[in-house]
Amino acid sequence: MKTTKGVAWIDPGQAAFVQGVFARSGIELVGVGCPEGHQAGKAAAGIGCEPLDDLRSVLTSGDIDLVLVADPGAFGDQDISQDLEVLRAAHARDVVVATLEPIPASAAEVAGTGWVEAIQSGVFNAMVRFLPRTRLSPMMVELQTAMETFGVIRSCSVSMVAPRVQGSLGARLFDGMDLVRALMGVPEVVEASYVSPASGRGLHPLPGQSLRGLHGECTMNLRYPDGRAASVMLSDQAGVASTNLVAMGAEGHLVVNDHGFCWRSPDGELVDSFTRGEGDEDEISRQLVELCSGVGASQAPIEYASVLSMTH
Repeated sequence: MKTTKGVAWIDPGQAAFVQGVFARSGIELVGVGCPEGHQAGKAAAGIGCEPLDDLRSVLTSGDIDLVLVADPGAFGDQDISQDLEVLRAAHARDVVVATLEPIPASAAEVAGTGWVEAIQSGVFNAMVRFLPRTRLSPMMVELQTAMETFGVIRSCSVSMVAPRVQGSLGARLFDGMDLVRALMGVPEVVEASYVSPASGRGLHPLPGQSLRGLHGECTMNLRYPDGRAASVMLSDQAGVASTNLVAMGAEGHLVVNDHGFCWRSPDGELVDSFTRGEGDEDEISRQLVELCSGVGASQAPIEYASVLSMTH
């Protein structure tokens, strides 16, 4: 059987983490590059693979099966027209492109460009895959089945935190809004507060600001036209990744975490539950394996336009 070969684009601080992801996925890591090109040599030497200096060249002509973009730098955020063509070329060569950061990073940046057509036609979801997508985790897939009976969520509270090596706060925000949209739809009003880990001072990012380079915590209150509501807490400063959700509805309440979910009726009776098996892979490795095996093609696509609109 042919061994899947891949390369990664990383911040040097992500080297050990990304090396572990490839090892757990059974994918051979043959090259590493960095947004700051001069850092690639040291990062690659520490892993024991080839240093790379041009992400666009790797995507258009590299002899590989997978590119994992853990830190894209300015890719997909500045020279976006060129970057879209590069992604088209990679897709035409059947190269799987996965990213830990949202690409594109801003709805405002893609307005009036070829990205809009690519996103609206659904082609873009096949060109680059954001991961991990919490809504595709085993617990959330099982929860979707239960939701057919549970019905409409009246209110919910969501907490999604992870270490910085697994992606920025912008990545957590994008993933969080993808999940909330799937569970409750697009809100009418979003009120958000951002706290930087460096200063500890609150900051309200301007509308249209890029998701790239955000670190710290974000709290959000979402309100819907029919009176429903949700609260969201996100961070890229946690020691370990953790997702927790509590949802209320006419049929009772749901408690969801990384290990599964529990649904109890209004009088406290257990209606349904799911427990994830012991020893399951981490979500990034698991979803990466699915992408490389072609499973990802049948998964629910990201509605980029509405998800990005919820992040700004």
